[in-house]
Amino acid sequence: MTISDTNADGHLVLADGREVRLAGLDQASLRLPPLAGTAATLIAATGPDRHGALRGALYIDGRDLASDLAARGLARIRPAIGDEACYTELMTAEDNARRARLGLWADPGYAVADAAAPEAVARHADGFAIVAGRVLHVGVTKTTVWIDFGKIWREDVTLAIPAKQWPRFEASGLSAAVLEGSHIRARGIVTMRDGPRIEITEPAAIEQVAPVSP
Repeated sequence: MTISDTNADGHLVLADGREVRLAGLDQASLRLPPLAGTAATLIAATGPDRHGALRGALYIDGRDLASDLAARGLARIRPAIGDEACYTELMTAEDNARRARLGLWADPGYAVADAAAPEAVARHADGFAIVAGRVLHVGVTKTTVWIDFGKIWREDVTLAIPAKQWPRFEASGLSAAVLEGSHIRARGIVTMRDGPRIEITEPAAIEQVAPVSP
């Protein structure tokens, strides 16, 4: 099949009229290069979503387009329910581009925010952000698992995971015992509720990182 165009939503339009949203990417940060007339193969498509677009991977010359975009700093990774994506590969590509300050990563506005500094994370209120820091405490309740980066929960940065999703995190190796005291990088929409909060539903949205890695 051939890519004929892109639309205002960042969807790729195929020659047969179908629209494709690349799985695993943050649409708001996506910077698509000219691709009209390029032959591509659609893999693992699901949907259509509420916008009428399929979600999946497009391969061009045998290479995953999403991974290539991440490697060039032309998109951030954003795990979402229902997306079929190789997040290990995508995160590695994104991290390499960030370290090299390619594309988006040359803009300070896209920098990873310090999770120990609530004011830095609050600047991203109502938007998608990536934060990193040392987990001070993990609290497990009937409805929510709270991952705290500070001691004052009404002010500091917190990750909130729905309790019904928590077994998936534990199955991926992100148990409370593992997370507490570790350095992580996390991503999602920032809301201001008793300090900056990010609700996370996908295990891939949390990475364990070295203390020196933002």
